[in-house]
Amino acid sequence: MRILVTGFDPFEHEPINPSWEAVKRLPERVADAEIVKVRIPTSFARSPEFVRDVIVEHDPDVVVSVGQAGGRFGVNPERVAINLDDGRIADNDGYQPIDTPIRADGPPAYFSSLPVKAMVTAIRRAGVPAAVSNTAGTYVCNHIGTRSCT
Repeated sequence: MRILVTGFDPFEHEPINPSWEAVKRLPERVADAEIVKVRIPTSFARSPEFVRDVIVEHDPDVVVSVGQAGGRFGVNPERVAINLDDGRIADNDGYQPIDTPIRADGPPAYFSSLPVKAMVTAIRRAGVPAAVSNTAGTYVCNHIGTRSCT
């Protein structure tokens, strides 16, 4: 089994991005699974194609995208991806979309089919703080999740 785990490069003049810092510390293998770690550009325009190319290159069985949510402490599985880009700040390319649908032909939101509450329970049982997140916000992390919805 191959698991692709992604994190983001730094943005908003920060020297690091905690999502990538966490991802790069993962082991190369977990049980029988190979862990492929990739840093995504914090760019509305470049990130979807970048992720698609990485998926084509590595042909993973599972993709786990890790993002940063300022002010949160713990692991927060996402329940909903919103079909909207609305950057409070510009991305690393200087682009700042305001109230822009990601998929013009898509619904307002995409709900995860994953058992997010059960995931949170299991994460907590492992001794890690966790809570369900009902939105990935409207920045690049949400953009990646929504662009991936079919």
